[in-house]
Amino acid sequence: MSQLYVKRKSVFIAGTALLGAMVAVLDWVFKIAGLKIPFPLLPFLKFDVLGIPMLLSFFLFGFLSGAITSMVAWLSISFRDPFSGFMKFLAEFSTIIGVYLVLRARRPTSNWWKTISMVSGILVRVIVMAVANILLLPIFMPAFYKTYTAVIVVIPLISVFNAIQGAVGVFGGFLFYEAVILRLPSLKTE
Repeated sequence: MSQLYVKRKSVFIAGTALLGAMVAVLDWVFKIAGLKIPFPLLPFLKFDVLGIPMLLSFFLFGFLSGAITSMVAWLSISFRDPFSGFMKFLAEFSTIIGVYLVLRARRPTSNWWKTISMVSGILVRVIVMAVANILLLPIFMPAFYKTYTAVIVVIPLISVFNAIQGAVGVFGGFLFYEAVILRLPSLKTE
């Protein structure tokens, strides 16, 4: 094994562990301190910044790292509410997949491709979460959503929430990625 491979693997493990721990800590701090911001149109949906370290993990260390940090959020939130934990995982992981699809097809050589990958991440998130809500809310929240029609009525509001939350994660992740790469260019994989 080459020294470069071992160094890269060590950086991957350490970076993923650090950002995964950050996700768990941010989740609990935001929950305990009441820092999550309710979405005014559907107050049970709350904005947070958990997507930023997940996307940063993906940008710095790759798809597997982003998936692992998303699973950390799933586990952390699942201690309080397993359904919410799964939905958070699904939302953030689908955002990562959307960004990945564009970045895999073409490495971003310009801000144009970065913008397209961000929009792709947000769109994939909105679509996946709309389908997931339609399928799962009547099963897991029957007191509020007795039928699929009841869910379809609120899907536009849920989609707006997911678009905003996805934008926070993607733009924040890219912003932090650019800041980290500026200071630590050795982490850049392109």
